[in-house]
Amino acid sequence: MARTPPRALVRTTVSEQTYEDIKERIIDQTLPPGARLNIDALARELSVSSTPIREALARLEREQLVSLELYAGYSVAPPPQPEYLEGLLEFRILWEGHCALIGAPKKRPETLRALEQSYKKMRAIKRLGTKYREYRKFTDEDARFHQAIIDSAENPAMSKIYAGLHIILLQSRLYLTRSATGAPSELVLGEHERILEAFVAGDGEAAQAAIASHLEGGRSRLKRAVTG
Repeated sequence: MARTPPRALVRTTVSEQTYEDIKERIIDQTLPPGARLNIDALARELSVSSTPIREALARLEREQLVSLELYAGYSVAPPPQPEYLEGLLEFRILWEGHCALIGAPKKRPETLRALEQSYKKMRAIKRLGTKYREYRKFTDEDARFHQAIIDSAENPAMSKIYAGLHIILLQSRLYLTRSATGAPSELVLGEHERILEAFVAGDGEAAQAAIASHLEGGRSRLKRAVTG
């Protein structure tokens, strides 16, 4: 009996690649803020049907990278204002710190494993590069690391809401100047390491303090990035 071709798997792969292609163009500003996104033109350019384009744009709208206006269609969303992200970092200090205070003493193996794996992958990256395709490995692991902190509190509502904010993806849109040869900052890696050590020790207060220090540092780095 002939086996049915894995159509769903192929479709998912095309949809995912289409999503990544459009997201890359937005973050690298090949598609600048405000640019209109014509579904038929994108389909021709990426050699796909309109279905994965529509799926990608709907997903990118949820991530606040594109906007949909009635009768006007999709366009590239403007980057978030620095003041918004700065306030979001302040909120994260409270939110992630609260989850760490609760979650670190639990010493759940899955939490420790997730934090350690993401930290090791960030540490192994030797060059960030200047394009999204190059530095996305680092930002993806950074996002997983911080999601693991939230998840450690075992509050499904918090986990879902935090994941839906796409904080690190939005933040990356403001870092428009990057060194072509720059490696991940030892300062940033050290901040992540101290958070991991506090979780390994099961010390909620130390984890909370390490997160506050890391995110305060992130706020300072963000200010420098947007002011040049």
